[in-house]
Amino acid sequence: MLNIDLEQLLYTVQIDFQTEITKIAGQAFSNTEFQLSARKIGKSHAALVVSQMYLKSLHKDYQNIFSTNLAITFKSKNRTVGNFQVNYLPKINILTISGYYKDGTAYLCYSPAMNPDWYNGKGYKIARPDCIGEKFELLANKFYPFFEECFAL
Repeated sequence: MLNIDLEQLLYTVQIDFQTEITKIAGQAFSNTEFQLSARKIGKSHAALVVSQMYLKSLHKDYQNIFSTNLAITFKSKNRTVGNFQVNYLPKINILTISGYYKDGTAYLCYSPAMNPDWYNGKGYKIARPDCIGEKFELLANKFYPFFEECFAL
């Protein structure tokens, strides 16, 4: 397994990493060109992208979110539906993907130990959105093992 420091990954802009995540995104949004940006996120931002109810149900020590989290934003040059953000929180084994659908913003919270959960922008649980649900779940199943390998703790 690769063991890559998050800061090294972000600040040295490893082309292989960018190429791979773009390939993964292309599996769900095949006709979309992406403008990719990645950044390190801290505890306060992580708390905004993961529903507190989901955190409590998933991990007993949910307060222990460290600053080694990753946020990647995909901005489509073609359409809003192709805009989404992926957040990976390795210390608590959570990946979230958020994006727009007809009723606002939807958040997919994914952990390999549980079924995927969907939340709206207010933090309420929702049914899987028709237009992006299947695509985001495909992405979660591809991104999670890739990030897990890259950021082995």
